Amino acid sequence: MVCLLFAVTAFFVGDVNAWIANQGDCPDCPENFSVPAMAPANAVTKVKPSNRIMKCKPLFKGAGSSPSSLWDFRSDCVLPMAQHKGWEANADVFFARIKGKARFATGTFASFGTFGLVDDIDLNSDLGVPDHGVMGTYSIAYRFRPNWSVRYSIMPMLMNGSGQPGRSVVWGNNTFTTNQNLSVKWERLQQSIVLAYDPIMTSSSRLSVVGGYVRINERLAVFQPGCCGGPMDNDQNMALAAFEFEKCLKQTRMCNTLSLQCGAEIAFGDDGVGSDVSTGLKYSIPLNSGRWGYVKGGYRFMTYKKKYSDVKMLETAMEGGFLQMGVVF
Repeated sequence: MVCLLFAVTAFFVGDVNAWIANQGDCPDCPENFSVPAMAPANAVTKVKPSNRIMKCKPLFKGAGSSPSSLWDFRSDCVLPMAQHKGWEANADVFFARIKGKARFATGTFASFGTFGLVDDIDLNSDLGVPDHGVMGTYSIAYRFRPNWSVRYSIMPMLMNGSGQPGRSVVWGNNTFTTNQNLSVKWERLQQSIVLAYDPIMTSSSRLSVVGGYVRINERLAVFQPGCCGGPMDNDQNMALAAFEFEKCLKQTRMCNTLSLQCGAEIAFGDDGVGSDVSTGLKYSIPLNSGRWGYVKGGYRFMTYKKKYSDVKMLETAMEGGFLQMGVVF
């Protein structure tokens, strides 16, 4: 009898899915929250769609809602630079105010020049060299290492003038007196080849240290038409040391970049000395395939002086604005 009761009890307990009878009849009642729900195998679960609205902020604010936002300034500023094994070529026009003086005596005048008979001649007022001139400079550079580049530049110049000296002047073995007509031809060719190293190169600035060689071939010829005169040749072979600095100022979202570029160099040797200082603003525009085009404008000041002796000397200075155009490829 005991065995029969135990079997019947086990049969009914295994068939009920609740601990008490009312749990089986009311699975949604509050007392069933502690008991896992038993869903039928063929039950279909429905998911209600969410009515929540997701908001996205626009890429640009304010003017960003219009295409003109592409010309807004970026928060960062990345300086355009030539890539490794890349080239840079440029040409500029120098609107220079020219000043200078010369001393040139030969023969008898050279013998007595140390006694004050030979005086400095002003290139403008005495010889009639124009006060202002326009000259061009052309250069090309190759970046053969990430921080190293080599650059070659050439600056030709040719100026003609005429005038009447306001006093007696000595040129070569001739004396030109007041109100005599003089004709002047000034030819000058300056070439340089330098090696530049960038010890500081960040995304927004660059500092270059430059060293190289400068050669100047110069001839200043003074003649009295139908009479006499002669040329003075001036050749200089000098070493060059310089530094260049460029800083990114502003950049639009189209990557058009405005930067400040400054440079200073000094040339020395062969009894001569010279300097070249410039500063300007540079505006760069991106081209396709990693190329850049740019235009730069600023101020430049150049001086060169060589003294051979007390009777032969040439000193010049040029200053003024310049405009440069170039491409990085």
